[in-house]
Amino acid sequence: MLRIGTWRSPASVDVIACGWHDDGPGPLGTGIKLIYDMSGPAPHLPGLKVGALVARSTEEIAELLVQGMDVVRTAPGGCPAAPVVAAGIWHYGWTRHDLGALAGATVAGLALAAQPGPCVVEIWRDGRSSLDGDVTAAAVRADLADRFAGGRYRTPEVTVPLESVRLSQVAPSRVRIALAAAI
Repeated sequence: MLRIGTWRSPASVDVIACGWHDDGPGPLGTGIKLIYDMSGPAPHLPGLKVGALVARSTEEIAELLVQGMDVVRTAPGGCPAAPVVAAGIWHYGWTRHDLGALAGATVAGLALAAQPGPCVVEIWRDGRSSLDGDVTAAAVRADLADRFAGGRYRTPEVTVPLESVRLSQVAPSRVRIALAAAI
């Protein structure tokens, strides 16, 4: 499972940290990747491999993660779901043919980006996810509805119809996110 958290710094720089623990066979994988939404110089983080380029798309973010960057800077104003989708591409090896997983990660990324404070999303290989923090299914639905122009959200990777999004409140601070069918 892939866990992605976000918080807001005093300088309003959004940071997404990706850590993971797969339950499958093989060695346990853990780690941290940081994806900054900023256009200025990268912060000095000793011991971390920082990408020199500013990524402008999901594909570019994923490519830098796959190349082994620990810190990726992104251009402001991009798709708010891009860091989450890119983390899934990097971690699970999704391709353009994994439409359901890409669509699920897109919705999870949009939901995560809409939350005002510390929040964590867990994403499974098939794109199902859960959002933890100060969240309710009703608030997440309202946030998503604001982003889905004409009932759809389009990215270069997928188009997600809002009516396919299924939200359920599974605990006071946990919302499960799924899609009704593969996109």
